[in-house]
Amino acid sequence: MPVLITKSSVGESSMGSYFLGVDPSATSTGLTIISSEGCVSTHLIKPKRLRDCQRLQYISAELKKFIGSKNITLCVYESPSYGSVHKEFILGEVLGVIKLTLTELGIPLVGVAPTQLKKYFTSRGTASKEDMMTQAMELGCPIRQEDICDSYAAAHLCRDILEGPLLKTRASREVRMVLAKNAHVPEVSIKSTSA
Repeated sequence: MPVLITKSSVGESSMGSYFLGVDPSATSTGLTIISSEGCVSTHLIKPKRLRDCQRLQYISAELKKFIGSKNITLCVYESPSYGSVHKEFILGEVLGVIKLTLTELGIPLVGVAPTQLKKYFTSRGTASKEDMMTQAMELGCPIRQEDICDSYAAAHLCRDILEGPLLKTRASREVRMVLAKNAHVPEVSIKSTSA
C-alpha cells in the first residue's frame, strides 16, 4: 500500500499564485507548493510496491490531487544528474509522467540541475544533503526529509524567479538569472534580477 505524507501551512487559500517544486524519484517524489503569501504545503509520493505503469499512474494521480485547484504559476523540477547511479530509465519514466501531467494541466515548467539547485540554495554546488536540509529548515520548510527539502528548494527558486530576489547571494542571483531566461511563463513578468 502506498504511503502519503502531507503537511500544509495554516491559512492556505485557494486563490493567488502558487509555485511548485518537484524532486522526482521512483520511490519518493517530493512536492512543495509555496504561495505568493509564503504559505507552504508539502507532499511525499511513495509508491511502495507499485511498479511500471501502476507506479506512473499513481504518481500522476497524486500530483494532480496535491495541486488540486491551485493556480500554479510555474514549476521548477530537479533534473536528473548525469552519471548518477540510479536506474536512469525508471527515473526518466517518472520525470516524463510528471512533465506530461504538468503540461496537461497547463503549468509551465523549467528543470534545474542538482548542482545548480544546491548552488542557488546554499551558495555551493557541492553542498551535501545535510546542508540542503539545514538550509531548508532555516528558511521555513515544515518537514526535515531530504526529498521534501529538495522540492522546497526548487519551489523557493521557482518563487524567486518570479517574485525575487528572495535569497540575496551572488550564487543564487547567477542561477536565478540563467533559469529566468528558460522560464517561459505567459502573461507573467519576471522581476528584474538586479539586487
